[in-house]
Amino acid sequence: MLRDLIALSRPRGMILVAILPMVGFAFGYWDQGCEAPGFDAAPELLLLALVWAVPHAGTMWLNAALDRDEEATLFGRSVAVPPGIERWAYLTLVLSLGFAFWLNLGLGLCVLGCAALSVLYSHPRTAWKGHAFLGPLTNALGYGVLSPLGGFLLTGYSPTIRGALVLLISVPWMLTAYFAAQAFQQGEDRARGYRTLVATHGPRTTLRLTRALMLTALGLTALMSIVGFFPRIMLVPLPLFFFLDRFLVRWTAQPGGGDAHWAAKFFVRMTALVLLVLAFVSADYEITKRTRSLPGGLATESGLFEVRVCEDEWPAFRDESRSR
Repeated sequence: MLRDLIALSRPRGMILVAILPMVGFAFGYWDQGCEAPGFDAAPELLLLALVWAVPHAGTMWLNAALDRDEEATLFGRSVAVPPGIERWAYLTLVLSLGFAFWLNLGLGLCVLGCAALSVLYSHPRTAWKGHAFLGPLTNALGYGVLSPLGGFLLTGYSPTIRGALVLLISVPWMLTAYFAAQAFQQGEDRARGYRTLVATHGPRTTLRLTRALMLTALGLTALMSIVGFFPRIMLVPLPLFFFLDRFLVRWTAQPGGGDAHWAAKFFVRMTALVLLVLAFVSADYEITKRTRSLPGGLATESGLFEVRVCEDEWPAFRDESRSR
Protein backbone atom coordinates (compact mmCIF):
# COMPACT_ATOMS: atom_id res chain seq x y z
CA MET A 1 0.00 0.00 0.00
CA LEU A 2 2.79 2.44 0.89
CA ARG A 3 4.41 1.91 -2.51
CA ASP A 4 1.09 2.61 -4.24
CA LEU A 5 0.54 5.76 -2.18
CA ILE A 6 3.99 7.03 -3.12
CA ALA A 7 3.38 6.32 -6.81
CA LEU A 8 -0.03 8.02 -6.74
CA SER A 9 1.46 11.11 -5.10
CA ARG A 10 3.47 11.69 -8.31
CA PRO A 11 6.78 12.61 -6.64
CA ARG A 12 8.24 14.26 -9.73
CA GLY A 13 5.29 16.61 -9.96
CA MET A 14 5.56 17.20 -6.20
CA ILE A 15 9.00 18.73 -6.70
CA LEU A 16 7.64 21.23 -9.20
CA VAL A 17 4.80 22.19 -6.87
CA ALA A 18 7.15 22.66 -3.91
CA ILE A 19 9.19 25.12 -5.98
CA LEU A 20 6.23 27.51 -6.43
CA PRO A 21 6.17 29.03 -2.90
CA MET A 22 9.98 29.14 -2.94
CA VAL A 23 9.82 31.30 -6.07
CA GLY A 24 7.33 33.61 -4.33
CA PHE A 25 9.63 33.81 -1.31
CA ALA A 26 12.68 34.64 -3.44
CA PHE A 27 10.69 37.24 -5.38
CA GLY A 28 9.85 39.08 -2.16
CA TYR A 29 13.53 39.67 -1.45
CA TRP A 30 14.43 40.37 -5.06
CA ASP A 31 11.56 42.87 -5.37
CA GLN A 32 12.92 44.91 -2.47
CA GLY A 33 16.55 44.51 -3.52
CA CYS A 34 17.30 42.67 -0.28
CA GLU A 35 19.64 39.82 0.52
CA ALA A 36 17.73 36.57 1.03
CA PRO A 37 18.39 34.82 4.37
CA GLY A 38 21.19 32.31 4.48
CA PHE A 39 21.62 28.92 6.08
CA ASP A 40 20.01 30.07 9.32
CA ALA A 41 16.67 30.02 7.54
CA ALA A 42 17.18 26.58 5.94
CA PRO A 43 14.94 24.66 8.39
CA GLU A 44 12.04 27.04 7.89
CA LEU A 45 12.46 27.06 4.10
CA LEU A 46 12.55 23.27 4.07
CA LEU A 47 9.32 23.30 6.07
CA LEU A 48 7.86 25.74 3.54
CA ALA A 49 8.61 23.28 0.74
CA LEU A 50 7.08 20.42 2.71
CA VAL A 51 4.00 22.47 3.54
CA TRP A 52 3.33 22.52 -0.20
CA ALA A 53 4.67 19.10 -1.16
CA VAL A 54 2.72 17.15 1.47
CA PRO A 55 -0.75 18.51 0.60
CA HIS A 56 0.13 18.02 -3.07
CA ALA A 57 0.34 14.32 -2.27
CA GLY A 58 -3.07 14.56 -0.59
CA THR A 59 -4.46 16.36 -3.61
CA MET A 60 -3.20 13.63 -5.91
CA TRP A 61 -4.72 10.98 -3.63
CA LEU A 62 -8.11 12.71 -3.69
CA ASN A 63 -7.76 12.91 -7.44
CA ALA A 64 -7.03 9.18 -7.63
CA ALA A 65 -10.00 8.43 -5.36
CA LEU A 66 -12.30 10.35 -7.69
CA ASP A 67 -10.95 9.02 -11.00
CA ARG A 68 -10.14 5.45 -9.94
CA ASP A 69 -7.60 5.72 -12.73
CA GLU A 70 -5.20 2.80 -12.93
CA GLU A 71 -3.71 3.82 -16.28
CA ALA A 72 -0.44 5.69 -16.76
CA THR A 73 -0.70 9.38 -15.82
CA LEU A 74 1.46 12.46 -16.11
CA PHE A 75 4.49 11.98 -13.81
CA GLY A 76 2.92 8.77 -12.54
CA ARG A 77 2.61 5.09 -13.33
CA SER A 78 -0.16 2.51 -13.42
CA VAL A 79 -1.04 1.31 -9.90
CA ALA A 80 -4.16 0.18 -8.07
CA VAL A 81 -5.91 2.76 -5.90
CA PRO A 82 -5.67 1.58 -2.25
CA PRO A 83 -8.89 1.43 -0.22
CA GLY A 84 -9.38 4.33 2.18
CA ILE A 85 -6.98 6.58 0.29
CA GLU A 86 -9.24 9.54 1.07
CA ARG A 87 -8.39 9.33 4.79
CA TRP A 88 -4.69 9.62 4.06
CA ALA A 89 -5.40 12.56 1.76
CA TYR A 90 -7.33 14.53 4.37
CA LEU A 91 -4.66 13.76 6.98
CA THR A 92 -1.97 15.36 4.81
CA LEU A 93 -4.13 18.45 4.29
CA VAL A 94 -4.73 18.85 8.03
CA LEU A 95 -1.04 18.38 8.88
CA SER A 96 0.08 20.92 6.29
CA LEU A 97 -2.46 23.44 7.58
CA GLY A 98 -1.17 23.09 11.12
CA PHE A 99 2.45 23.68 10.14
CA ALA A 100 1.54 26.51 7.75
CA PHE A 101 -0.35 28.49 10.39
CA TRP A 102 2.48 27.85 12.82
CA LEU A 103 4.93 29.40 10.36
CA ASN A 104 2.92 32.43 9.30
CA LEU A 105 -0.72 33.53 9.29
CA GLY A 106 -0.70 34.64 5.65
CA LEU A 107 0.97 31.40 4.60
CA GLY A 108 -1.62 29.43 6.55
CA LEU A 109 -4.48 31.22 4.82
CA CYS A 110 -2.95 30.45 1.41
CA VAL A 111 -2.59 26.77 2.31
CA LEU A 112 -6.16 26.78 3.61
CA GLY A 113 -7.32 28.16 0.27
CA CYS A 114 -5.36 25.50 -1.62
CA ALA A 115 -6.73 22.75 0.63
CA ALA A 116 -10.30 23.94 0.07
CA LEU A 117 -9.73 24.03 -3.68
CA SER A 118 -8.28 20.50 -3.54
CA VAL A 119 -11.42 19.17 -1.88
CA LEU A 120 -13.76 21.03 -4.23
CA TYR A 121 -11.71 19.82 -7.19
CA SER A 122 -11.83 16.11 -6.32
CA HIS A 123 -14.71 15.47 -3.91
CA PRO A 124 -17.42 13.35 -5.60
CA ARG A 125 -20.17 15.83 -4.63
CA THR A 126 -18.44 18.79 -6.23
CA ALA A 127 -15.92 17.31 -8.73
CA TRP A 128 -14.75 20.65 -10.08
CA LYS A 129 -12.10 18.67 -11.94
CA GLY A 130 -14.67 17.69 -14.53
CA HIS A 131 -16.08 21.20 -14.96
CA ALA A 132 -15.19 23.25 -18.03
CA PHE A 133 -14.66 26.48 -16.06
CA LEU A 134 -14.15 25.51 -12.42
CA GLY A 135 -11.36 23.04 -13.21
CA PRO A 136 -9.10 25.63 -14.86
CA LEU A 137 -10.07 28.21 -12.21
CA THR A 138 -8.98 25.87 -9.42
CA ASN A 139 -5.54 25.35 -10.94
CA ALA A 140 -5.08 29.02 -11.81
CA LEU A 141 -5.90 30.13 -8.26
CA GLY A 142 -4.20 27.30 -6.38
CA TYR A 143 -0.96 26.95 -8.30
CA GLY A 144 -0.82 30.30 -10.08
CA VAL A 145 -1.81 32.68 -7.26
CA LEU A 146 -1.98 31.14 -3.77
CA SER A 147 1.20 29.05 -4.05
CA PRO A 148 3.66 31.86 -4.91
CA LEU A 149 1.69 34.30 -2.74
CA GLY A 150 2.16 32.05 0.29
CA GLY A 151 5.93 32.11 -0.14
CA PHE A 152 5.92 35.87 -0.64
CA LEU A 153 3.89 36.49 2.52
CA LEU A 154 6.46 34.53 4.48
CA THR A 155 8.99 37.32 3.84
CA GLY A 156 6.89 39.79 5.79
CA TYR A 157 7.29 42.48 3.12
CA SER A 158 4.40 44.57 1.87
CA PRO A 159 2.85 43.78 -1.54
CA THR A 160 3.88 45.89 -4.53
CA ILE A 161 2.40 46.63 -7.93
CA ARG A 162 5.09 44.48 -9.51
CA GLY A 163 4.09 41.59 -7.25
CA ALA A 164 0.50 41.90 -8.40
CA LEU A 165 1.67 41.86 -12.03
CA VAL A 166 3.72 38.72 -11.38
CA LEU A 167 0.65 36.95 -10.01
CA LEU A 168 -1.40 38.17 -12.97
CA ILE A 169 1.11 36.82 -15.47
CA SER A 170 1.47 33.54 -13.58
CA VAL A 171 -2.19 32.72 -14.32
CA PRO A 172 -1.74 32.13 -18.09
CA TRP A 173 1.49 30.25 -17.36
CA MET A 174 -0.38 27.91 -15.00
CA LEU A 175 -3.27 27.51 -17.40
CA THR A 176 -0.74 26.55 -20.06
CA ALA A 177 0.39 23.73 -17.79
CA TYR A 178 -3.18 22.77 -16.87
CA PHE A 179 -4.42 22.30 -20.42
CA ALA A 180 -1.19 20.58 -21.52
CA ALA A 181 -1.69 18.05 -18.71
CA GLN A 182 -5.14 17.02 -19.97
CA ALA A 183 -4.48 17.04 -23.72
CA PHE A 184 -3.97 13.27 -23.95
CA GLN A 185 -6.88 12.30 -21.68
CA GLN A 186 -9.89 12.68 -23.95
CA GLY A 187 -10.99 9.04 -23.67
CA GLU A 188 -10.65 8.89 -19.90
CA ASP A 189 -12.46 12.19 -19.31
CA ARG A 190 -15.33 11.25 -21.60
CA ALA A 191 -15.68 7.86 -19.91
CA ARG A 192 -16.01 9.58 -16.52
CA GLY A 193 -18.58 12.04 -17.82
CA TYR A 194 -16.32 15.05 -17.38
CA ARG A 195 -16.90 18.27 -19.30
CA THR A 196 -13.26 19.26 -19.61
CA LEU A 197 -12.10 21.01 -22.76
CA VAL A 198 -10.39 17.90 -24.09
CA ALA A 199 -13.57 15.87 -23.52
CA THR A 200 -15.85 18.35 -25.27
CA HIS A 201 -13.59 19.73 -28.01
CA GLY A 202 -10.78 17.24 -28.38
CA PRO A 203 -6.99 17.31 -27.96
CA ARG A 204 -6.21 19.57 -30.92
CA THR A 205 -8.37 22.39 -29.59
CA THR A 206 -6.89 21.85 -26.14
CA LEU A 207 -3.32 22.04 -27.42
CA ARG A 208 -4.11 25.07 -29.57
CA LEU A 209 -5.41 26.82 -26.46
CA THR A 210 -2.29 25.67 -24.60
CA ARG A 211 -0.17 27.30 -27.27
CA ALA A 212 -2.23 30.51 -27.23
CA LEU A 213 -1.94 30.76 -23.44
CA MET A 214 1.81 30.16 -23.54
CA LEU A 215 2.32 32.84 -26.18
CA THR A 216 0.11 35.22 -24.18
CA ALA A 217 2.11 34.60 -21.01
CA LEU A 218 5.35 34.94 -22.95
CA GLY A 219 4.20 38.22 -24.53
CA LEU A 220 3.16 39.67 -21.16
CA THR A 221 6.49 38.67 -19.63
CA ALA A 222 8.38 40.32 -22.47
CA LEU A 223 6.22 43.45 -22.25
CA MET A 224 6.86 43.81 -18.52
CA SER A 225 10.58 43.50 -19.21
CA ILE A 226 10.51 46.11 -21.96
CA VAL A 227 8.61 48.69 -19.90
CA GLY A 228 10.91 48.16 -16.93
CA PHE A 229 8.93 46.19 -14.36
CA PHE A 230 11.19 43.16 -14.89
CA PRO A 231 14.91 43.15 -15.72
CA ARG A 232 15.51 43.63 -19.44
CA ILE A 233 18.06 40.82 -19.30
CA MET A 234 15.05 38.47 -19.18
CA LEU A 235 14.51 39.23 -22.87
CA VAL A 236 17.69 37.32 -23.74
CA PRO A 237 16.45 33.74 -23.03
CA LEU A 238 12.80 34.32 -24.03
CA PRO A 239 13.38 33.55 -27.77
CA LEU A 240 14.28 29.99 -26.75
CA PHE A 241 10.57 29.43 -26.09
CA PHE A 242 10.29 29.26 -29.89
CA PHE A 243 11.54 25.66 -29.64
CA LEU A 244 8.85 24.88 -27.05
CA ASP A 245 6.29 26.37 -29.41
CA ARG A 246 7.52 24.11 -32.22
CA PHE A 247 7.22 21.14 -29.85
CA LEU A 248 3.58 22.07 -29.22
CA VAL A 249 2.96 22.18 -32.96
CA ARG A 250 4.38 18.67 -33.34
CA TRP A 251 2.38 17.46 -30.35
CA THR A 252 -0.83 18.88 -31.81
CA ALA A 253 -0.29 16.80 -34.95
CA GLN A 254 -0.23 13.55 -32.93
CA PRO A 255 -3.41 11.44 -33.24
CA GLY A 256 -5.56 11.48 -30.12
CA GLY A 257 -3.38 14.04 -28.38
CA GLY A 258 -0.41 11.70 -28.08
CA ASP A 259 0.19 10.18 -24.65
CA ALA A 260 1.57 11.02 -21.21
CA HIS A 261 5.12 10.98 -22.58
CA TRP A 262 4.37 13.98 -24.79
CA ALA A 263 3.01 15.89 -21.80
CA ALA A 264 6.00 14.93 -19.66
CA LYS A 265 8.44 16.12 -22.33
CA PHE A 266 6.56 19.40 -22.61
CA PHE A 267 6.73 19.97 -18.84
CA VAL A 268 10.43 19.15 -18.69
CA ARG A 269 11.17 21.60 -21.49
CA MET A 270 9.01 24.36 -20.06
CA THR A 271 10.47 23.92 -16.57
CA ALA A 272 14.02 24.05 -17.94
CA LEU A 273 13.28 27.28 -19.81
CA VAL A 274 11.64 28.91 -16.79
CA LEU A 275 14.62 27.99 -14.63
CA LEU A 276 16.90 29.47 -17.28
CA VAL A 277 14.98 32.75 -17.13
CA LEU A 278 15.29 32.75 -13.34
CA ALA A 279 19.02 32.13 -13.69
CA PHE A 280 19.30 35.26 -15.83
CA VAL A 281 17.38 37.22 -13.19
CA SER A 282 19.79 35.95 -10.53
CA ALA A 283 22.76 36.96 -12.68
CA ASP A 284 21.25 40.42 -13.12
CA TYR A 285 20.91 40.70 -9.34
CA GLU A 286 24.60 40.06 -8.81
CA ILE A 287 25.70 42.30 -11.69
CA THR A 288 23.62 45.31 -10.65
CA LYS A 289 24.59 44.88 -7.00
CA ARG A 290 28.27 45.09 -7.90
CA THR A 291 28.07 47.80 -10.58
CA ARG A 292 25.25 50.05 -9.45
CA SER A 293 24.62 49.16 -5.80
CA LEU A 294 20.99 48.72 -6.78
CA PRO A 295 20.26 44.99 -6.59
CA GLY A 296 17.13 43.15 -7.63
CA GLY A 297 13.94 45.03 -8.30
CA LEU A 298 15.52 48.36 -7.39
CA ALA A 299 17.70 48.15 -10.50
CA THR A 300 14.72 48.04 -12.88
CA GLU A 301 13.19 51.17 -14.36
CA SER A 302 10.15 50.92 -12.08
CA GLY A 303 12.34 50.07 -9.07
CA LEU A 304 14.20 53.38 -9.23
CA PHE A 305 11.19 55.04 -7.59
CA GLU A 306 10.82 52.50 -4.79
CA VAL A 307 12.08 52.72 -1.24
CA ARG A 308 14.25 49.90 0.04
CA VAL A 309 12.82 48.33 3.19
CA CYS A 310 15.46 45.70 3.92
CA GLU A 311 16.11 44.80 7.52
CA ASP A 312 19.09 43.19 9.21
CA GLU A 313 16.96 40.31 10.43
CA TRP A 314 14.56 38.05 8.64
CA PRO A 315 11.17 39.69 9.37
CA ALA A 316 9.02 36.63 8.88
CA PHE A 317 10.72 34.74 11.73
CA ARG A 318 12.36 37.40 13.89
CA ASP A 319 9.49 39.87 14.21
CA GLU A 320 6.77 38.11 16.15
CA SER A 321 4.25 40.82 15.38
CA ARG A 322 4.38 39.87 11.71
CA SER A 323 4.87 36.14 11.79
CA ARG A 324 2.47 34.92 14.43
